[in-house]
Amino acid sequence: MCGKKKALRILRVITFLSVLAALGCGTYSPVAPSNSPTMPGVENPEFATLLSASKVSDSAMKSAVASAMISAKDGGVVSNGFYSVYFAPGALEKDTEISIEMPQFPKAVVQLSPHGIQFNAPVILSLALDKTSDVSDNWNVLWLNDATGLWESIGGYAEGGAVKAELKHFSEYGTVPDLKVEP
Repeated sequence: MCGKKKALRILRVITFLSVLAALGCGTYSPVAPSNSPTMPGVENPEFATLLSASKVSDSAMKSAVASAMISAKDGGVVSNGFYSVYFAPGALEKDTEISIEMPQFPKAVVQLSPHGIQFNAPVILSLALDKTSDVSDNWNVLWLNDATGLWESIGGYAEGGAVKAELKHFSEYGTVPDLKVEP
Protein backbone atom coordinates (compact mmCIF):
# COMPACT_ATOMS: atom_id res chain seq x y z
CA MET A 1 0.00 0.00 0.00
CA CYS A 2 2.88 2.40 0.79
CA GLY A 3 4.35 1.77 -2.66
CA LYS A 4 1.03 2.63 -4.24
CA LYS A 5 0.80 5.90 -2.26
CA LYS A 6 4.36 6.79 -3.24
CA ALA A 7 3.61 6.07 -6.91
CA LEU A 8 0.48 8.28 -6.71
CA ARG A 9 2.50 11.11 -5.16
CA ILE A 10 5.14 10.85 -7.87
CA LEU A 11 2.42 10.80 -10.53
CA ARG A 12 0.81 13.90 -8.99
CA VAL A 13 4.14 15.75 -8.94
CA ILE A 14 4.81 14.83 -12.58
CA THR A 15 1.27 15.89 -13.54
CA PHE A 16 1.60 19.16 -11.64
CA LEU A 17 4.94 19.97 -13.28
CA SER A 18 3.54 19.06 -16.71
CA VAL A 19 0.58 21.38 -16.18
CA LEU A 20 2.88 24.19 -15.05
CA ALA A 21 5.06 23.67 -18.11
CA ALA A 22 2.03 23.65 -20.40
CA LEU A 23 0.60 26.79 -18.83
CA GLY A 24 3.94 28.53 -19.19
CA CYS A 25 3.91 27.80 -22.92
CA GLY A 26 0.38 28.93 -23.65
CA THR A 27 -2.13 31.66 -23.10
CA TYR A 28 -4.92 29.54 -21.62
CA SER A 29 -6.55 31.04 -18.56
CA PRO A 30 -9.56 29.40 -16.88
CA VAL A 31 -10.84 32.87 -16.02
CA ALA A 32 -10.68 34.32 -19.53
CA PRO A 33 -12.40 32.90 -22.59
CA SER A 34 -10.21 30.41 -24.39
CA ASN A 35 -9.75 30.77 -28.13
CA SER A 36 -6.87 28.33 -28.13
CA PRO A 37 -7.27 25.35 -30.49
CA THR A 38 -5.55 23.17 -27.84
CA MET A 39 -8.39 23.69 -25.32
CA PRO A 40 -11.53 22.75 -27.23
CA GLY A 41 -14.89 23.11 -25.58
CA VAL A 42 -17.68 20.59 -25.38
CA GLU A 43 -21.29 21.59 -26.00
CA ASN A 44 -23.25 18.90 -24.19
CA PRO A 45 -21.03 16.62 -22.11
CA GLU A 46 -22.44 13.49 -20.50
CA PHE A 47 -22.13 14.44 -16.83
CA ALA A 48 -21.95 11.80 -14.13
CA THR A 49 -25.28 10.91 -12.54
CA LEU A 50 -25.70 11.58 -8.85
CA LEU A 51 -27.58 9.15 -6.65
CA SER A 52 -30.75 10.62 -5.16
CA ALA A 53 -30.57 11.36 -1.47
CA SER A 54 -32.99 9.27 0.54
CA LYS A 55 -36.30 10.97 1.30
CA VAL A 56 -35.35 14.00 -0.81
CA SER A 57 -36.93 14.63 -4.20
CA ASP A 58 -34.89 15.62 -7.24
CA SER A 59 -36.78 18.94 -7.41
CA ALA A 60 -35.85 19.67 -3.78
CA MET A 61 -32.19 18.97 -4.58
CA LYS A 62 -32.29 21.37 -7.57
CA SER A 63 -33.45 24.21 -5.36
CA ALA A 64 -31.37 23.29 -2.31
CA VAL A 65 -28.43 25.57 -1.58
CA ALA A 66 -25.65 24.87 0.89
CA SER A 67 -23.66 27.83 2.12
CA ALA A 68 -21.07 28.67 4.74
CA MET A 69 -19.02 31.67 5.80
CA ILE A 70 -15.40 30.90 4.97
CA SER A 71 -12.64 32.65 6.90
CA ALA A 72 -10.01 34.43 4.81
CA LYS A 73 -7.43 33.76 7.52
CA ASP A 74 -8.22 30.12 8.36
CA GLY A 75 -9.88 28.78 5.19
CA GLY A 76 -12.60 26.18 5.60
CA VAL A 77 -15.04 23.84 3.88
CA VAL A 78 -18.54 24.13 2.48
CA SER A 79 -20.40 20.96 1.49
CA ASN A 80 -23.85 19.94 0.30
CA GLY A 81 -23.37 16.20 0.83
CA PHE A 82 -22.36 15.60 -2.79
CA TYR A 83 -19.84 18.32 -3.54
CA SER A 84 -17.38 19.89 -1.10
CA VAL A 85 -15.19 22.94 -1.62
CA TYR A 86 -11.99 23.18 0.46
CA PHE A 87 -10.31 26.57 1.00
CA ALA A 88 -6.70 26.83 2.08
CA PRO A 89 -5.85 29.58 4.59
CA GLY A 90 -5.42 32.84 2.69
CA ALA A 91 -7.36 31.69 -0.39
CA LEU A 92 -9.88 34.52 0.03
CA GLU A 93 -9.23 38.27 0.30
CA LYS A 94 -11.87 38.59 3.04
CA ASP A 95 -14.34 36.40 4.92
CA THR A 96 -16.86 35.34 2.28
CA GLU A 97 -20.18 33.51 2.20
CA ILE A 98 -19.75 30.61 -0.23
CA SER A 99 -22.73 28.83 -1.82
CA ILE A 100 -23.17 25.53 -3.65
CA GLU A 101 -26.19 24.85 -5.88
CA MET A 102 -26.96 21.88 -8.14
CA PRO A 103 -29.20 23.33 -10.88
CA GLN A 104 -29.25 20.16 -13.02
CA PHE A 105 -29.64 17.48 -10.33
CA PRO A 106 -29.23 14.49 -10.73
CA LYS A 107 -26.51 15.50 -13.20
CA ALA A 108 -23.15 16.13 -11.49
CA VAL A 109 -23.20 19.87 -12.17
CA VAL A 110 -22.56 22.43 -9.46
CA GLN A 111 -22.86 26.21 -9.48
CA LEU A 112 -20.48 27.94 -7.06
CA SER A 113 -21.01 31.46 -5.76
CA PRO A 114 -20.06 34.23 -5.65
CA HIS A 115 -19.66 33.76 -9.41
CA GLY A 116 -16.27 34.77 -10.81
CA ILE A 117 -14.45 35.14 -7.46
CA GLN A 118 -10.73 34.32 -7.80
CA PHE A 119 -8.37 32.87 -5.21
CA ASN A 120 -4.95 33.55 -3.68
CA ALA A 121 -4.30 29.96 -2.56
CA PRO A 122 -5.55 26.50 -3.55
CA VAL A 123 -9.29 25.81 -3.58
CA ILE A 124 -10.28 22.20 -4.22
CA LEU A 125 -13.64 21.04 -5.57
CA SER A 126 -14.43 17.46 -4.55
CA LEU A 127 -17.26 15.09 -5.51
CA ALA A 128 -17.70 11.93 -3.41
CA LEU A 129 -17.59 9.01 -5.85
CA ASP A 130 -19.97 6.93 -3.71
CA LYS A 131 -22.61 9.58 -4.54
CA THR A 132 -22.47 8.80 -8.29
CA SER A 133 -23.86 5.89 -10.26
CA ASP A 134 -20.85 6.01 -12.61
CA VAL A 135 -17.67 3.95 -12.35
CA SER A 136 -14.56 5.17 -14.13
CA ASP A 137 -10.78 5.27 -13.90
CA ASN A 138 -10.69 8.53 -15.87
CA TRP A 139 -12.54 11.52 -14.40
CA ASN A 140 -12.61 15.03 -15.77
CA VAL A 141 -13.93 18.26 -14.27
CA LEU A 142 -15.26 20.86 -16.71
CA TRP A 143 -16.14 24.53 -16.25
CA LEU A 144 -18.75 26.42 -18.26
CA ASN A 145 -17.10 29.23 -20.20
CA ASP A 146 -19.82 31.90 -20.21
CA ALA A 147 -18.23 33.72 -23.16
CA THR A 148 -18.31 30.71 -25.51
CA GLY A 149 -21.12 28.68 -23.95
CA LEU A 150 -18.82 25.63 -24.04
CA TRP A 151 -17.63 23.35 -21.25
CA GLU A 152 -13.82 23.28 -20.95
CA SER A 153 -11.69 20.74 -19.13
CA ILE A 154 -9.68 21.66 -16.04
CA GLY A 155 -8.60 18.06 -15.43
CA GLY A 156 -9.31 16.13 -12.28
CA TYR A 157 -8.03 13.19 -10.29
CA ALA A 158 -9.47 10.51 -8.04
CA GLU A 159 -8.22 10.49 -4.46
CA GLY A 160 -9.67 9.25 -1.19
CA GLY A 161 -12.96 8.13 -2.75
CA ALA A 162 -13.57 11.45 -4.50
CA VAL A 163 -12.86 13.13 -7.81
CA LYS A 164 -11.07 16.43 -7.21
CA ALA A 165 -9.89 19.47 -9.14
CA GLU A 166 -8.16 22.70 -8.21
CA LEU A 167 -10.22 25.79 -9.00
CA LYS A 168 -8.90 29.19 -10.06
CA HIS A 169 -12.28 30.91 -9.88
CA PHE A 170 -15.96 30.20 -9.27
CA SER A 171 -18.26 29.33 -12.12
CA GLU A 172 -20.46 26.39 -13.02
CA TYR A 173 -18.61 23.05 -12.95
CA GLY A 174 -19.50 19.52 -13.96
CA THR A 175 -17.94 16.12 -13.40
CA VAL A 176 -17.63 13.72 -16.31
CA PRO A 177 -16.46 10.09 -16.37
CA ASP A 178 -14.30 8.89 -19.26
CA LEU A 179 -14.20 12.16 -21.21
CA LYS A 180 -11.20 12.49 -23.46
CA VAL A 181 -10.67 16.06 -24.66
CA GLU A 182 -8.56 16.19 -27.81
CA PRO A 183 -7.50 19.17 -29.94
